[in-house]
Amino acid sequence: MLRLMIVDDEQIIREALSSMIDYTSLGYEVIATAKNGMEAYDRIRDDYPDVVITDIKMPILNGLELIERASRIDSRITFILLSGYGEFEYAKQAMKYGVRYYLLKPTDKQELINCLDTIREEKKQKEVQQKAEQALLLKDMQSPLEQGLLMEALDQPDNFPQVFKKYQGLLSFPEKGLYACICSFVEETYLKSFLKDIVRILLSCGAESVFPVIYVKNSALFVLSSPTLAHQEKIRQSLEELHYPQQCVTFETSFLHGDTSEDLFAQIISKISRYERILLIRPETGETRDFHNNMAAPWRISKLREAFTASPAETDIPSLLDSVFTPSMTPDVAKNIALGLFLNPDNSGQEPPLDIACDFFRRLYSCTQTSEIRKLAEIVLLQEKDEAASSKGGANISLLKSYVEAHLDCETLSLKWLAENYLFVSVGYLSKQFVKEEGIRFSDYLNKKRMEQAIRLMVYYHNDNIKTIARSVGFGNNPQYFSQVFKKYTGYTPTEYIEKAGASAPS
Repeated sequence: MLRLMIVDDEQIIREALSSMIDYTSLGYEVIATAKNGMEAYDRIRDDYPDVVITDIKMPILNGLELIERASRIDSRITFILLSGYGEFEYAKQAMKYGVRYYLLKPTDKQELINCLDTIREEKKQKEVQQKAEQALLLKDMQSPLEQGLLMEALDQPDNFPQVFKKYQGLLSFPEKGLYACICSFVEETYLKSFLKDIVRILLSCGAESVFPVIYVKNSALFVLSSPTLAHQEKIRQSLEELHYPQQCVTFETSFLHGDTSEDLFAQIISKISRYERILLIRPETGETRDFHNNMAAPWRISKLREAFTASPAETDIPSLLDSVFTPSMTPDVAKNIALGLFLNPDNSGQEPPLDIACDFFRRLYSCTQTSEIRKLAEIVLLQEKDEAASSKGGANISLLKSYVEAHLDCETLSLKWLAENYLFVSVGYLSKQFVKEEGIRFSDYLNKKRMEQAIRLMVYYHNDNIKTIARSVGFGNNPQYFSQVFKKYTGYTPTEYIEKAGASAPS
């Protein structure tokens, strides 16, 4: 269901638009209505609509000002603009904000239905494109996720079902239909040549590899998705016919089968668990991951998590993180540690929602410095500590409030941005959690904090003009909107309040 908001200053039109169409049958849910642009803007920050039907001429914030401000906090919102005859100049101005849908008043029911149908199909296409982009991102993330699966499974053999479930969706493993081939007596001296031959053999046998080659002390194991006995026999014969100049012993081949993919990987983990050194090799490219560097091992991540949870105060955070993310640590190792913290912050074994995981992966793998990655790890650990300490389960709210306090001057601050780019949680979950714990909507909280800061600035710097104060508390170049919000919260206009503050200041 797409989330729809209706905005018009005339109650009769709002009610007519809300009832003239069976929105559910068109794939829409009407989540809110608003009587002016200011009210709509606050609801948008809280309710994150997909589509907004809005009038042009409204008090406080008109339709164009609403579109301009809302587009800054969520560029994915689609607007349908309602306009009367003689308002074409407004419509032309809206084009620069990407508005493509205009309806003349009085609104024709069929035209609105056609418009909503078109938007729904466009949103579907964008969703398909987004999933394709997520697939590409997960492909880029495949190597660290594959290594994470093995390392965590080796470290937590008793907890393997939960570990595997967490990674299964991210690595696109099927429920069943996989098997493993183990080739023994493969010495490292001719491993490169062997891997090239593996690619050739699998191609000729029509077998698809779904995991890198796992190499442990003279044994190579590869996971395949072609389970027929004929294919297995052909692979066995091809492998045992291989011979290299320095080879002393003929290769031996065996196969592992499981009722499910989870069962198969449990067997694989059992086979390789006794080896200290494990290589993960992508035979097509030769890319190799060596488990010698154990900084990102799950047991180390668990120790970090335990130390953090046990720390008596948040002032211990910097020294604890500094002891892990040292200046000599490479970004790759730092990313693996942060990835481990994110994927299992509370040992629940629960797979994070795909959208949230991809947001975090995108943010993590855009970092080029260990210090940036350290900051992301700090967010993950703070969430865990707060969740453990709070009887209300408010793991995210204190982080959110701290961020808001430090960024009141940011004009585009919204609950959706914080959810997707800072806390990596569902915006719907965060919205409900915020209202439950704070008793007010996020937009009201944000405006309250901004007004409190504006009052402080007026008291200390009463000679500054209103435009400067408006910019300082996140209203950009819109002092008029700032004045309206300020009067709503204090009962005074900013000018009246500054005069009042100046009169009461000591001479």
